Amino acid sequence: MQNSVSSRLAEATAPEVAQTIYAPPMRGFDAVALERMCALNEAHALMLATQGLIAKETAEAILKGIAQVRAEGPDAIDLDPQFEDSYFAFENRLGQIIGKSAAGWLHIGRSRNDIGSTLDRMAARDWCLHLLEQMNVARQACLAAAERHAETVMPGYTHLQPAQPITFGYYLANVARGMEREYDRIAAVYPRADACALGSAAFAGTSFPIDRNMTAELLGFAAIATPGLDAVASRDYVTELLWAVTSCQVLLSRVAQDLYTFTTWEFSTLRFPDSVAGTSSIMPQKKNMLPLEFFRAEAGRSIGALSGSLSAVKGSNYSIGLDSVREGLTDAWPVFARFAEALPLLRLIFETAEPNAEMLLARCSANFSTATDVADGLVREHGISFRDAHHVVGRAVQMVISRGEDASGLDVATLNAAAEAEIGRTFDISEETLRSWTDPASAVASRVVTGGPAPVSTRAMLSEMTGHLEGDRAALETRSTHLRHSAQQLSERIATYLG
Repeated sequence: MQNSVSSRLAEATAPEVAQTIYAPPMRGFDAVALERMCALNEAHALMLATQGLIAKETAEAILKGIAQVRAEGPDAIDLDPQFEDSYFAFENRLGQIIGKSAAGWLHIGRSRNDIGSTLDRMAARDWCLHLLEQMNVARQACLAAAERHAETVMPGYTHLQPAQPITFGYYLANVARGMEREYDRIAAVYPRADACALGSAAFAGTSFPIDRNMTAELLGFAAIATPGLDAVASRDYVTELLWAVTSCQVLLSRVAQDLYTFTTWEFSTLRFPDSVAGTSSIMPQKKNMLPLEFFRAEAGRSIGALSGSLSAVKGSNYSIGLDSVREGLTDAWPVFARFAEALPLLRLIFETAEPNAEMLLARCSANFSTATDVADGLVREHGISFRDAHHVVGRAVQMVISRGEDASGLDVATLNAAAEAEIGRTFDISEETLRSWTDPASAVASRVVTGGPAPVSTRAMLSEMTGHLEGDRAALETRSTHLRHSAQQLSERIATYLG
């Protein structure tokens, strides 16, 4: 039996080869992939006709045949792995409709190599836009939650130990800023994917007088990918997108771990509605925060996919090969799909997280998180160095703890006893003044420095980040509109050509 796609090979592809190498990627040829394939072939056919490289009647047959393939949908295409990939399967169906000879003219001046690269670039662009749109929804939810809780005082933590008072809104503002950077990383991939490889052919271009600018324009590309070898042999825009998504997943995993800790019985400072939780099959009392566990797991899966992709590509030659342009990327595309599906869940988490404000404030009052403010007060009002003040307050805290008390046990007598032991002097301080220094809300309100947790500072940052979000949305809409306009332009050009 002859090979299905080449007379060079005198034998049919071995079933083991077909099922292992060719079948898996062809199973993903869905309606979205078909639309990309149709658009790519339409743009190339129009260009060939415009350049006089194929006869008008041939171009018309090809364009009408592609329209029929699109109308039939992917199920009408024989995805037999003997065809090696979806392009040959597509060409086979087109040949069944208009005749194999007519369909064969479509392959002038190109190769599966530049076709595959261009399809991957189109897919990467689409994923960028979709992920960025979903990220913007989640960013908005995070900013809104930060605004709602800009005055909800809570302990801030370092090394998961109480550090200084902040607000839950301030915490979320920090998350929003991190998401802003992750958005920028994903957005930065778009222009590197937005270059058309069609015309590179196998890698050395073609001797036919094709118009690469025309095909690039019809497909909405901003540039032409050059040189040809790099255009077809590199998929670094895919691995870069995978890296950017993984980076964002790592951020979300860390945030999920924080929220997860706050929801534990021992912390009891954060609640979610029952609709956002799971339960146990045996323990009736259980309320398990599965969505937060999901984000921790997804980060690990993304890291694994990224490591696998880079490991597969690193040993490949700087040319076309399965490991460099197909197998090395196999795990990337599912990561993008899972991330897109997870972002609405992230939005839900931001929308439904409810801090226990009373408990959080009580924790701040009991856990010595205002100790730095006491030291600052000594520096400001009693003229000692911060290092001396640090030692004095540290000893005072130790004395209170040794008595088995919490921060409410820190009084002027204890502070002065510590000062006498540390620096040989005491301070004329009223209990009222000391209480004002240890008040968590006052501590937060005093930190009006740019970037600080004071509500006024937090709201200023949120306003700035909201402006950034609006700018990102506008830029995203510009790119999306451009692709829609290009698709419409291609459709209109075909209609005009067919008269």
